[in-house]
Parts: sequence; C-alpha cells; structure tokens
Amino acid sequence: AFDLDGTLLDSASSIVAGVMTCWTACGFPLPEPDTVRRIIGLPWEESVVSLLPDAGPREFAMIRNYHDEVARGERKRHVPDQTLFSGVIDLLEELDREGYLLAIITSRSSHRLHELLEKEKIAARFVSLKTTDHGPGKPSPDLMLQTLAELGIEARDAVMVGDTTFDVLMACNAGTAAIGVSWGVHEPHELREAGAHHVAEAIHELPLMIGQLTAR
Repeated sequence: AFDLDGTLLDSASSIVAGVMTCWTACGFPLPEPDTVRRIIGLPWEESVVSLLPDAGPREFAMIRNYHDEVARGERKRHVPDQTLFSGVIDLLEELDREGYLLAIITSRSSHRLHELLEKEKIAARFVSLKTTDHGPGKPSPDLMLQTLAELGIEARDAVMVGDTTFDVLMACNAGTAAIGVSWGVHEPHELREAGAHHVAEAIHELPLMIGQLTAR
C-alpha cells in the first residue's frame, strides 16, 4: 500500500503553494512554508487546525467556499504542477510482475485522487483506493484495516510505503510492516523513530525491501 503525496507524487511544493494562495484569499495569517510541509498527510480538518489553531465553522466554511470557487472555475489558482517521481512507473510495473496487489491510502479526497491517477495514467495499477472519504485518516489504522479486509490480506503480509510519520504510525497501529521514503516531507530519522522497518533512499530500493518484509 502506497501513500500518494511525497511518495509517488512530487506534490509538496504544489500543496504548500495551494495553501498559501487559499490562506491569502481568505485573509488568514500565512504560516511558514515548512510548517505546511510538515502537516502534509494529515486529514484535511486536522491540517487546518494545525495551521489555524482557533479555526471554527466560519474558517472551515471560508476554505470550502474558496475550493468550490476554484473547482467551478470562478477563481484561478496558479500553483506548481504535480508529477510522479522519476522511477515510479518502473517500480509499479516491477511489483505488478512479481504478483503484488497494489493499493493507495491517502489523505486526498476520492475525487481528487481519481483525477490525479487518471492524469498520470496509473489508475489501473491499483486494486484498492482509500481516502479520508472512507473513514478516519492517518495515523488511525482504519483505512489500512479496510484495505486488508477488502483484499483478504493478513496484516503480516502487507507493507505500507510512505514519506511521513503518519504513514508509518498507521501501519504500526494496523500491525503491518512499514517502509519510509527519504524524498518526502519527513526526515529519515523521524520515520525510523516512528517505527519504519526500512527507509529507502531511492525508489529502486523498494522492491527488495518490500520482498524482505513480505517474506517474513
């Protein structure tokens, strides 16, 4: 099971820019960019409260209205493009040839996740897609447990791959193995401290790490 942002998709800069644009439009005090990066991967409501501790119904409504206007084309949002990290396609093809069932567990909405996967032409690679539309987000084990139940997989035979401590903690809470990746938003030592069995420094390292953990 893969996280999306920061793991498969190089999107951190886009997400940070999007938050800054939204916050400016809403008149909120701007957070530091690194603060925004640190909360990528949390469920939407939690990420808003992390950046706006006093946020209530009014602030949530303003943010939703902003995104509704963007979706309707009434407001343009100029943010950097989001693309797959180099090597992701080869990774997915290799894992598919080896017979793994592939899933995504993300804090994106289902609609946005499908848009991104279709844009990158990788939607057919995954047999399960879980978002916060399906239940409590990371680090709760809920979405991982749903994935395992749907696919008939035992926790000991599953591996979560992600770039944040939220991904690693979700895996630990669900009883699965966890691999951190160093090219995302949290540092390798943080991923290890959270419980990651391995931390990959490059995408091509992942198949061997996954194989070692699933061979247990």
